[in-house]
Amino acid sequence: MIFFRLIFQAALLILLHFVLGLSLQAQMFSVQDEEKEDRVFSSSVHIGYSAVTFEYIGDSPAITGDQSLEMSPSLLHIQYNTPGVRIHLIGGNTIIGNENESLVRLGVELGAQSYLLRKKRLQFIIPFRVETAITAATKEGYGQRFYQTAFSGGFGGIIAMRPADFFSIYTEATKWYGFSNSAGNFFGGNTDQFKTKTTIHFNRLLRGRGVYFSYETLQQDFNIDGMDFDYRSVVSLFSIGIDIQ
Repeated sequence: MIFFRLIFQAALLILLHFVLGLSLQAQMFSVQDEEKEDRVFSSSVHIGYSAVTFEYIGDSPAITGDQSLEMSPSLLHIQYNTPGVRIHLIGGNTIIGNENESLVRLGVELGAQSYLLRKKRLQFIIPFRVETAITAATKEGYGQRFYQTAFSGGFGGIIAMRPADFFSIYTEATKWYGFSNSAGNFFGGNTDQFKTKTTIHFNRLLRGRGVYFSYETLQQDFNIDGMDFDYRSVVSLFSIGIDIQ
């Protein structure tokens, strides 16, 4: 149920943003006899595969193996990007072949950036970002459920290279710190993350739309009051994306 509820929440967020985008486009292009220009896309959608390791990092000797939420599932990934906003859903359960275990992460990320160097072929960028994310994990036969809502802020560096007009490469790394609390409870703790991403972008490759090939990593540690929910999530994901509007 958690998996489908988070999918529904992500779909609503993407639909809302898409409808607002269509409304703005209708206003911008109401004059049909203006001179046509090459279309500039401002958002993209990405789908992919994720390999995840979810491991216990607390000090309780009783929490280990089957008596824990440790798992290494294969997950699906969908992501929607637009300037300043990123919505992503990583998840999977028995429907996609995971036995007796389920893990879902739904995140909404807002950001801005500052340029240290801004040339046509090379850019050095400092991103500043905030994120709210829900992480949920369950395992059949284990009584406890992991359900954490985290709010984090981070910054880092981006190197953007454009060797040719049709081809770009982006590499970035960001470090995050924040706090997390368990849904339905008052106790909480802190969380820290380290994210990396490399993207190859082919401009106007598919009927005028850009195509993206990305590899990302995300390591997030949860240090929650008590020892039962001290877990580390390590995600490696590959995705393919396309411009949509």
